[in-house]
Amino acid sequence: MPTKSPSSLTGSGAAARNTCSMPAADAHVYLLHGEEDLLIDQALAALLDRLVPAEERDLNLDVLRATEIAITDLVTRLDTLPFFGRRRVVVVKDADAWKAPEQDRLAAYLEQGAPPSALILVAQGLDRRRKLYIAIRRIGEVQEFPRMSVRQLPSWIAERARHAGRRLDPDAVDALVALVGPGLRQLSLEMEKVFAYVGDRDRIARQDVEAVVSRASESTIFMLVDAIGEQRAGQALRHLTEILREEAPPYVLFMIARQFRMLYRGSVLLARRKPFANLQEALGAPPFVVRRISEQARNFSPASFPGIFVRLQEADRAIKSSGHPRLALETLIADLCLPRRELTGTGERGSAETRS
Repeated sequence: MPTKSPSSLTGSGAAARNTCSMPAADAHVYLLHGEEDLLIDQALAALLDRLVPAEERDLNLDVLRATEIAITDLVTRLDTLPFFGRRRVVVVKDADAWKAPEQDRLAAYLEQGAPPSALILVAQGLDRRRKLYIAIRRIGEVQEFPRMSVRQLPSWIAERARHAGRRLDPDAVDALVALVGPGLRQLSLEMEKVFAYVGDRDRIARQDVEAVVSRASESTIFMLVDAIGEQRAGQALRHLTEILREEAPPYVLFMIARQFRMLYRGSVLLARRKPFANLQEALGAPPFVVRRISEQARNFSPASFPGIFVRLQEADRAIKSSGHPRLALETLIADLCLPRRELTGTGERGSAETRS
């Protein structure tokens, strides 16, 4: 049977998968399901535009959260006829917060036939095996919005830029993902900042992204671990000072350890002369990050990593027990920035000087 095109529901670059089992015009029950909340919000706005005119929403639109309404009260709202309008719409967000018995009661109600009012459920992780999901898929329309993979993000960014009359260089796209992360909502906000920064210019370079993207703690942590990987101790310590204004030492250590796990995998693959595509697949990161990891991994031999990981564990214990977490991080960074050494796990340092 006909289905509605996902792109017409979610705007530019939306990666929805529509699994409706009846014509969208006839559906009274909808499920917007998945982790990409930005795309879900876009789909919800488009769906409301389709179902209830803006001038009728004061009387004929209810927007609730599952924790705010019992199933019996929801049924009462769904059985209520519209006031001076064509249709009533009830939106329930966080529908996966309902317990299994509540979901089953709603499924039993829906299986009796389409309610007088349209029902839109929004959920991140509704169990596809439960009766509620199965009932909606059978009688209504399900739109899936799974988390985009790293490989999908560049095309989404390019499409988002195209709709704004802009064009990002490939390394600008990579830098944007690396600095902001995979969240579409934050990516969209940061892109708006970049568009405003470049003015009427349609082409956006990596330098534009790096000049504008907010130096939030995540971005600064990326630069910190970048500096460690390049063995620039002075720069890394300056970034550390900035990060500690917002983030707790255990989180900073977690990000440093994550970077060195990636460096270890990169170092092993480089030693085996694996091609770039293999590195990207193993690291699960955008090309910009993989290139930087490849460059940084050359600073560390595979044999040095066991000692590095022991040193990270020692820093973890020091942060938790010494009462001087900042000193523990500073000492760790100084150790990790020492070139071409193999740590023994006791903080012993080589003789070479670090770069600043």
